[in-house]
Amino acid sequence: GRRPGDLPTCYADPAKSARVLGWKAEKNLEDMCRDSWNWQSKNPMGYGE
Repeated sequence: GRRPGDLPTCYADPAKSARVLGWKAEKNLEDMCRDSWNWQSKNPMGYGE
């Protein structure tokens, strides 16, 4: 469920960053999910102190 203060929906379009900044994402959604899963699997307690 959503937490208080969470946005109900979020839409992002990277076209403006490409147009204004010349920036283009290097990873797709599958890559990002894989990286997140790998990090979480290796760091189940999150960031250390």
